[in-house]
Amino acid sequence: MRNHRTAYAAALAAVVLGLSGCSGSGGSPKPAPPSDAPQARTTASFTASRADSGAPTAEDMRTTADRLRERAASLGLKNTDVTVAGSVVTIVAPRADADRVAQMTATALLEFRPVLDPATAAQKGLKAAYDALVCDGSTRALTSLPDGPGVACDHRLKEKYLLGPTALPGTDVESATAALDTSHDSGWVVNLSFTPGGSADFAKITGTLSQNPPPTNQFAIVVDGEVVSAPAVYSPITGGTGRISGSFTRDSAQNLAAALSSGALPVQLVASGTKQ
Repeated sequence: MRNHRTAYAAALAAVVLGLSGCSGSGGSPKPAPPSDAPQARTTASFTASRADSGAPTAEDMRTTADRLRERAASLGLKNTDVTVAGSVVTIVAPRADADRVAQMTATALLEFRPVLDPATAAQKGLKAAYDALVCDGSTRALTSLPDGPGVACDHRLKEKYLLGPTALPGTDVESATAALDTSHDSGWVVNLSFTPGGSADFAKITGTLSQNPPPTNQFAIVVDGEVVSAPAVYSPITGGTGRISGSFTRDSAQNLAAALSSGALPVQLVASGTKQ
């Protein structure tokens, strides 16, 4: 790669050549910038914190940086640099990719939770939380008892759910890919492939759910505390694959697939500054 002095000399030569082609009666068009002219860059900083309120460890931050780099590569975000200093993550990327950089910093904690009958909210200790939940986009986080049931929203459908404990964690997903589903007219979806252990568990859980009456035959797919889909299950799902659908755009499906494939971030990232 050429250094700045060489790049500057090339730019100056281009200007000189352009001027030499001018006649006294009129000017020629301005020369195109050299092909290696630097792109406009954006610098975004994020402060990391742990869900348990503890301070992020050095290993947490190394894992976070590695997974962000993997997500950037999966999304085709070229010339994107990720650095860590203490609990601050800094991402430098082409300005045109600024929106996608912000999106790829989602924690992407994936959970599969069975849907419970809301009439049982009181016996689960969640009646007050369920009754108070309004799915208008203002509350996104899952309210959950430790290792137990919880309540969450699907803001797209404006529906709230009483959910059982996590039946299958995101760590059982081996890979995720975005695809345009033309056969069922589902639009953009995220296809999941499970690990061998996850595949066996998924088949067993969906087989059990398929015997239940609605709504307890539904399996909620929860990402970062929000229900993105809660399909009904009518038979065991075997073969080691699953699917997430629900009003995805191409970008949002690719972002989610990249995040799930890399694994959830061990920390939560909150934007702390942007510099153009």
